[in-house]
Amino acid sequence: MKKTTYLLSLFAVALFLFSACGNNTSDKKEIEVSVSENFDEFSTLVKFMQNAGDFINSKPAPTLIATEDVYENLTDYLVLDLRKEADYIAGHIDGAYNVPLGNLLTFMETEQNAGNYKKVVLVCASGQTAAYGTAILRFLGYGNSYSMKWGMTSWNPKFRKWQDKVSNKLASKLDYDMNDKAKRSQTPKLSTGETEAYRILKNRAQTLLADGFKPALITADKVMENPEDFYIINYWKEDHYNMGHLPGAVQYTPKKSLILRADLKTIPADKKTVLYCYTGQHSAFATAYLRLLGYNVQSLAYGANSFMNGVMKSPDLGHAFSTKAVKNYEFTEGENPSKVVAGSAGNVAKKATRKKVVMKKKAVQEEGGC
Repeated sequence: MKKTTYLLSLFAVALFLFSACGNNTSDKKEIEVSVSENFDEFSTLVKFMQNAGDFINSKPAPTLIATEDVYENLTDYLVLDLRKEADYIAGHIDGAYNVPLGNLLTFMETEQNAGNYKKVVLVCASGQTAAYGTAILRFLGYGNSYSMKWGMTSWNPKFRKWQDKVSNKLASKLDYDMNDKAKRSQTPKLSTGETEAYRILKNRAQTLLADGFKPALITADKVMENPEDFYIINYWKEDHYNMGHLPGAVQYTPKKSLILRADLKTIPADKKTVLYCYTGQHSAFATAYLRLLGYNVQSLAYGANSFMNGVMKSPDLGHAFSTKAVKNYEFTEGENPSKVVAGSAGNVAKKATRKKVVMKKKAVQEEGGC
């Protein structure tokens, strides 16, 4: 951003000197148009995001949080439930606010100060919408935002979602070839009209949030109807990729491939792209990043668990959904958050009576994995 500002400043000085030395207004217009046409929002945005911590390729990504952690620390966390109002009314985490994805940024800017809480936890039905929203918040600078792993499915058996979505429907049709990445190509053309990197980012973020998660999601069945229509990215480590993947899928390494100097430019800007991981949660983070940059990419719903869940149970692969992830925590019904929310006076007694959860060290913090 500093470099961009510097170049624009040089242009302003040059334009001033040019104007002072002559009256050729037609030449002046030509210079202005030329600068405008050459400004590349994509390059400005991607460099800004990489220089500002490069979250998607950093060790903490994806910032998932274990259900046990949320349960044990409700009085310190701000919990935002992204589900439809009817689902929220039917049952939600005690103290959670119902915030549609499209209103997420407005809520964060006007209703709650993220800095007042240890963590901001986004929750949805399966963890995928929340992962998408969390990624966008992270890119905008909300460094304490997390997505609850497995969504409300993991909170209580009532909230069935994952149990009905896992399958082995494509386990017999897996591909074991090492497919080549596409050649480096032109990058997407962004047209927000902004010239400052953060303004471009915020404009893109507002657009994505307003559109919701549905345009960024696709099922394995839909992809396999016409797989040649898609550039399919397997977002796993190479040794896991070699254990079987969707036909035609190309391997991209998490936290390494989606970088300008690596393989980012091999993603076609003029073709539909599908990106999948183990559960759909890590891919939702990566999909948010790529859609912010203008790529036409969708996250595969429920990841590989949606078509090869049996294979995922292998100790060498792992990351399979299991009902062991489903807890039996209490929940609240109704239209509004309970009166017991983070920071309220009633929390001292509430916290004292909450059942202590004994957690393994790994389960306390899930960030950095899927």
